[in-house]
Amino acid sequence: MRVSDLQPARYPASPSVEKPNSDAHALFTTDFAKTSFIEANGDVEIVWNERYNFWEVPAFAESRKAYGDAKQRYCEQYGSE
Repeated sequence: MRVSDLQPARYPASPSVEKPNSDAHALFTTDFAKTSFIEANGDVEIVWNERYNFWEVPAFAESRKAYGDAKQRYCEQYGSE
């Protein structure tokens, strides 16, 4: 399945898709939000995460891990408050 296959909906039913280089998600409440995501990141393949109820993007796994590792190093050095 691809991002273009998702149907925007009102929150809280709106599809949640991982963003690259971040620990954030994009919510598709409008066609504009979906189109903007596709323009910025491509019409990437998505996979449903049953446990946490959101769409994972396997192509973003490496950049999300790098972001998480950098965030962890920061928290270890400066704390997380």
